[in-house]
Amino acid sequence: MWSLFFDSLTLLVQPGNMAVMFGGVLLGLVFGSLPGLSTTMAVALMLPLTFVFSSTLGISMLVAIYVGGISGSCVSAILLRIPGTAASIATTFDGFPLAQKGQPVRALGTAIVASFFGGIIGLAILITAAPYIARIAIKFGPVEYSALALMALTLVGTLSGGSMLKGLLAATFGLALSLVGIAPIDAHPRYTFEIQGLIGGLAIVPFLIGLYAVPQLVLQVGRRSESRVALDLKVRGFGVTLADIRRNITNILRSALIGMGIGSLPGIGSAAANLVSYGVARQFSKNPEAFGTGTTEGIWAPETSNNASVAGALLPLITLGIPGGGVTAVMLGGFTIHNIQPGPLLFRTNPEAIAAVYAAFLLAAVLVLLTQLFSIRLFPRVLQTPRRFLIPAVFMITVTGVYISDYRVFDIFVMFAVGCVGITFERYRFPLAPVVLGFVIGPILEVNLRRALMLSKGDWLPFLTKPLSATFLLVALSIVVFGILRRRASSRP
Repeated sequence: MWSLFFDSLTLLVQPGNMAVMFGGVLLGLVFGSLPGLSTTMAVALMLPLTFVFSSTLGISMLVAIYVGGISGSCVSAILLRIPGTAASIATTFDGFPLAQKGQPVRALGTAIVASFFGGIIGLAILITAAPYIARIAIKFGPVEYSALALMALTLVGTLSGGSMLKGLLAATFGLALSLVGIAPIDAHPRYTFEIQGLIGGLAIVPFLIGLYAVPQLVLQVGRRSESRVALDLKVRGFGVTLADIRRNITNILRSALIGMGIGSLPGIGSAAANLVSYGVARQFSKNPEAFGTGTTEGIWAPETSNNASVAGALLPLITLGIPGGGVTAVMLGGFTIHNIQPGPLLFRTNPEAIAAVYAAFLLAAVLVLLTQLFSIRLFPRVLQTPRRFLIPAVFMITVTGVYISDYRVFDIFVMFAVGCVGITFERYRFPLAPVVLGFVIGPILEVNLRRALMLSKGDWLPFLTKPLSATFLLVALSIVVFGILRRRASSRP
């Protein structure tokens, strides 16, 4: 396998192939950084182009777009508090406050380096442990998925800020919004109010942009004085020191494992991975009160995790032939175009294809790192753009992005409706993170819980008797108990 890996890498670094890879990375970065333009859309647009390439180059270009898209989503999350994709929801929590403190280069640099580390660690795990992890992932059924989703929801306490009650109310509201539309099992319409546009539920893109972009735009419009952020652009390199890396090494490794693990579970996705890793990082931090104020610890965790989840999503694709998410589902079409059938026999019948994926992932991670290094001082200047130009431009981008995500005008109205909710939550200091957590985890929990109870005929005992499910529930209980004890300790005089 190693000889095939180096052969594929040698092939990809040839000038013509390198240009294709660089183009894929740039396309991914652009689609990832612009709100509403998803990585899935970028991969789908370029899929027909792979017809003219060899199988190695065609698949490698799709991998490059995937890696670039997830990495690029941190730009708008940090500078504008608008997640480029769902993979950078948690990056806004500390990335934006740090940028507003005049340190956008440090915030972006931390995200870029974390993305690189997450990708490389994820790739290393993918290469060395793919068959073993696939054996565990294939054992996940509705019971295990339900327990995992419940464990993720217990992180509401760590994302609630000062008030646990407000956090629980926010998470409940997010869960309620996730129920809008046709029920996944019995196809019964819920909370649609006979509105045709709500039958399919609330889409993630207008929900996220409405929750984060609209309140921010209203806040900027409401400011009377034209205040600019004092930028510190004189830092060297990425603005990340070896001391920062050493201080966060445990956080990096833990977040990479979380991203890899959650990413390898079909249907969960990088959105859940970055939220969970952020919550876990805050739970185990020595300074949890600093989270949400602009600490780099809160950037390392989600950005490491979401890029490790890319390798995780590729794992079930190449080992089991099962797409790990929307992007890998489109990539499965790319494999089919070149007459490659992913699955357990791929390691024996076409190891060259697997080696090409590994080599493309490594090369794409390096190209993303270098590209963002050269542009790291260009993007922060957005913060010094006069508001009379910045606000209309951001408004146009968000509205356009929401529309072209599904080409529905109704989604624009959803964005503004959710935006009004976001403004209300901000006004009364309700945290937004639990809303997103409830909205993302809600469908996963509902579908798998109903399936599990249908299979067990209403019996709850399998949740305790199955090893993986029992482990997740035990971890969930530990998180709750640990959170209560920590809050009591911190409230003592």
